[in-house]
Amino acid sequence: MRIELKNIDRKLIRKLKVGDRNAFQVIFEAYSEPLLHFAYSYLKDSNDTEEIVQDVFLHLWEIKSEVDEEKSLKSFLYKMTVNRVFNHLKHQIVRQKYESYMMNLTPSFSENPEEKLHKKELDERIQELLELLPEQKRKIFIMSRMKGISNAEISEKLGISLRTVENQVYRATKFIKDHLKDDYLLVLVYCFSFINGVL
Repeated sequence: MRIELKNIDRKLIRKLKVGDRNAFQVIFEAYSEPLLHFAYSYLKDSNDTEEIVQDVFLHLWEIKSEVDEEKSLKSFLYKMTVNRVFNHLKHQIVRQKYESYMMNLTPSFSENPEEKLHKKELDERIQELLELLPEQKRKIFIMSRMKGISNAEISEKLGISLRTVENQVYRATKFIKDHLKDDYLLVLVYCFSFINGVL
């Protein structure tokens, strides 16, 4: 039975690799429901679950020519789902830590008009600098430093090498730091240190 299923998967993958939409539809109908149940068992949220599984199949179509027909299609799909589920859970933890941090700021900082103005000016300046970056570099920086997405996931989502992601994050960070001076730079470094500390 396993050999028969493996042969069926191999035939489907061969068709998928050349862009056969019917083969893709067969794969989707065969695996989407099990993957939804699997992802939901961890996330307990229907919307997040559906988004992750949709992303898995979208990525499958994007990399269809690279799928190895000699490997288990089921294992491949579950591996992609597992990675996305755990990255999602990790990002939830990051957001919760950040929200908790912001809520627990001392009154003297959070209620000080001068500090608020200073932070507002800093935020505006960073946004201005981000607009000067090339589109891909800006997107990678935002995904990495502002959304807490790992370099590995960015690499997978954008279809570029991990080394490219690392280089782009480094260059974007250096660009912003180089254009900020004095206390602006200190605040930025502090913010980055906090982000890196919770990832």
